[in-house]
Amino acid sequence: MSEATTTPTNPLQLHADMHTHTRCSDGILYPHQLVEKAERHGFMALSITDHDNMDAYAVLRRGGYNGPVTLVPGIEVSCFEHGRDTHVLGYHLDEHHGPLNEYITFFRNDRERRAVEMVERLNRINIRISYDEVTDQAGSAPIGRPHVAAVMVKHGYAKHLQQAFDVYLDTGKPGYVAKSAFTIKQAVDMIHAAGGVAIVAHPGRTYNDPRLFLALLATGIDGVEVYHPSHWFVTREYYRVLAKQHDLVISGGSDYHGTRDYDERNFGNFGLPVELFEALAARARNYPTTP
Repeated sequence: MSEATTTPTNPLQLHADMHTHTRCSDGILYPHQLVEKAERHGFMALSITDHDNMDAYAVLRRGGYNGPVTLVPGIEVSCFEHGRDTHVLGYHLDEHHGPLNEYITFFRNDRERRAVEMVERLNRINIRISYDEVTDQAGSAPIGRPHVAAVMVKHGYAKHLQQAFDVYLDTGKPGYVAKSAFTIKQAVDMIHAAGGVAIVAHPGRTYNDPRLFLALLATGIDGVEVYHPSHWFVTREYYRVLAKQHDLVISGGSDYHGTRDYDERNFGNFGLPVELFEALAARARNYPTTP
């Protein structure tokens, strides 16, 4: 059911949702719509963590947003290490930090490179879509595989987005093009230099091997995202205990995109109580912005 036919809820009285996405990456809502949604659900704070960009904050400033929801400048950085895709969340960032913006520019350019190559590979197997169609689909958002998939669905090459990924765009499939590699350590160092705190996103997907988790700690990561829709209770407890053992801060959020049926169920049910939100902010104060 859509939010239009249900009452917005926040049954746990959570203070903040620290993992959300807008149309500035692969979400469905404009930044102001997401902030209004957070307000309706009773959140006092929100971090928009779009993939590899922070455009949503500039959009909100231009719109003159001055509402009751505190915005925590954030980003979700794409990394590849230990043979797997890994995402690192950065919070309390100086969005004007030079090296951070150099990274964002680099990644935007790399996304465009990948999209061009994806279209070329698909054309070679008689999937006749164009790069211009993909950029039109992306609009102002950083271009990515979901936009390629959407064009494929529009032309009837796939029944839905998931089929486009499963058959053509996932790792090892004929249209897949790898991202430029960015290590977790590089992401952590960049986030710290921008005055932020670095959190490994949804570790249950990628770091359930204790040996790999110890390697992760060596990167200087500050915390783990314990409260995430992909984590069952046992997984949440596992990472909560690890966080306590290794003096890591805890984060949590709905990972809201608005493109999936379960997004509406998850929004308002994942996030942080005020004490964990404040602990996260306190850890960020360890990292003054550096050139």
